[in-house]
Amino acid sequence: MAEHRQAWLSLLVGLLGISAVACAPSRSPDHLVVGTKGAISSLDPAKAYQTRSLQLIRVLGDPLYALSDAGELVPRLAAAPPQVSADGLRVTITLRDGVRFHDGSPLNAQAMAFSLQRFRNGGGSLSYLLEDVASITVVGPLELALELQKPYAPFRNLLSFAGLTPVPASAYEPCPDDGASAEIKSAEIKDGLCLPADGFVGTGPYRLVSRRADGTQHRLERFDDYWDTPARSARIDLVSLENSTALFGALKAGEVDVLLSSSLEAEHQLKLEKDAAAGRFATASSPPQTIEVLALATDRPPLDQVAVRQALARALPRSLLSTRASQGLNTPLRSLIPDLFPAAQPTWPELDIDKARQLLAAAGYCQGNPLEVDFTYRSNVPTDGLLALTWQEFLAKNLGDCLTMQIDGLESTTVYDQWDKGAFSMVIYDWAPDFLDPENYLRPLIGCDEHEGSVCKEGDGVFWFDEEAAQLLEDQQNQPPDQRRGTLAALQERIAAGVPYIPVWQGRNRAWSQSSVTGLGYDGSGWLRLDTLGR
Repeated sequence: MAEHRQAWLSLLVGLLGISAVACAPSRSPDHLVVGTKGAISSLDPAKAYQTRSLQLIRVLGDPLYALSDAGELVPRLAAAPPQVSADGLRVTITLRDGVRFHDGSPLNAQAMAFSLQRFRNGGGSLSYLLEDVASITVVGPLELALELQKPYAPFRNLLSFAGLTPVPASAYEPCPDDGASAEIKSAEIKDGLCLPADGFVGTGPYRLVSRRADGTQHRLERFDDYWDTPARSARIDLVSLENSTALFGALKAGEVDVLLSSSLEAEHQLKLEKDAAAGRFATASSPPQTIEVLALATDRPPLDQVAVRQALARALPRSLLSTRASQGLNTPLRSLIPDLFPAAQPTWPELDIDKARQLLAAAGYCQGNPLEVDFTYRSNVPTDGLLALTWQEFLAKNLGDCLTMQIDGLESTTVYDQWDKGAFSMVIYDWAPDFLDPENYLRPLIGCDEHEGSVCKEGDGVFWFDEEAAQLLEDQQNQPPDQRRGTLAALQERIAAGVPYIPVWQGRNRAWSQSSVTGLGYDGSGWLRLDTLGR
C-alpha cells in the first residue's frame, strides 16, 4: 500500500504541481481531479472502444442524441428526433444551428457526415455498428440522410453512441510512416488519416489542452463557447493509475476528487459505499447496464433436456447470491434486459426448490441418481468465485439428492476464447452492450445465422435455436415503440421457456467523490456527467 501511495504522489507532483508534504493537496475550488484505471490509448472516435476512452470523448464532444434517465431519446447535436421513413430504410437528421467546434469552426451536415463516414469506413473495432448504413448523404447545410440496407429498430438509440461524436476533418493529419506493414495499415487505417494524440477537436463542454505521452493524464479546460449549459468547473484533470489499491488510497487521502467504479475491485467499492453511507463521501450510480448470465450447452446431454434447464433456472438463489457474492452491488435479474428498459420482463422463474425437484425427478434423476452438472466460472473475477461456491453449497444443502455441481475456475480470456466452441457445459459471463437498446442484449445472445433443427451452428450466442424466437427477433425491427415492447416481451418469454441462458444479476457503474464535490451523477446512457461536477 505504501509503495502504491508513493507512486501516486510522485505522479501528482509531476503532473499537477501538488505538494507531497500535505496530507491532502491544495487545489483551487474550480479545479477537480478525476481518477480512473488504465491509460487512454486513443481519442479518435472511429478507433476508440475502451470505456475510459469513450467516457472522455463524451465530455469533449456531444452525440447526436442522448438517452434520458427513462431511456427516451433526447436531441443533443440534433435539433429534433430522427425522421424515419415508413419502410424503416431512410433516416433523416436535422442538426442544431449555432454549434461550434473547439477550433471555432461551425458544426454542419458536412462535418457530421465526415465523422459518420469515417466511423463506418475507418476500420475501427466498432465500425460494424454502421455496417448496414448503405449511404450517408448531405441534403442541406444542417440536414443529412442515412440509407439503411434493412430496417433496424435499434438505430435510433445507436445515434446516442458516444463514438459517433463529430470531429472536423481539419483535425486529422496524414498518418505517419511508422514502419508498420502494409497489411497492418490496410486493416487499421483505411483512410490514411490519423487524429493526433492531443488533437481532439469536439463540440463538448470541455476542450483538451494537454495530454501526457503515455495516456495517463489529460487536462481539460471549460469551453467558453459551448452551445449548452457551461461546465461548472474551469479545469478537470483526468489521471490514470494501474490498480485499484492506489486509486482507493488516493480518494481516501483526498488526492483525487472523483473516482470511477470501473477502476475498483468489489472490496474497495463496498468500503466506499459504507463510507458514503456514513457521510464521508458522496456516491452516485448509473442505470443498470451490465447483465451477468449463465450460458447452457443446450446441444448435448444432460442440458439438452429442457426440463433439466428449467430445473436449474428454478434452483438459482439470486437474492442469496447477490447478497453474499456481490454484497448487494449487483441486483437480482430475471430478464435478459436490465431494468432501465420498459421491455425488461421478469420472465425467468423465481427460486422454487420443490418445482426444481419435481422437474428433475420427472427427468429420471433424484432418489440415488442425482444429476451431475459442471459449472465454469472466471477465476480472476472475485464475485464469480464467491457465486460458484455459494450456489454449490446451497444446492448441496437444499437439492443434494437430485443435483450435484462441480465447479471449476478459468481465466476470463480462456473462457471468452472457448465458450462458443462448446468447451463448457455451463459457464458464467457478463455482457455490456456497445450502446443501450434492448436488442443489443438479445441479438448477441440468441442471434443465429445457420442452424440444424434446434441447434445453432453459426451465430452470435449459444447453441440454441428456436424458430418462433428468431421470428420475434426479426418482427421487432420495424415496429413502433409500443408494439415493439410487446414483441420484445414475447421474445423473452420464449427464451425463458427454452432456457439457453439463466440471468443472474445486473450491474451499474458507480462513482464516489469528496463530500465537498456536488453534481455527481450519470446520464441515461451511463456516462458520468463531468460537466456538472463542482465544488
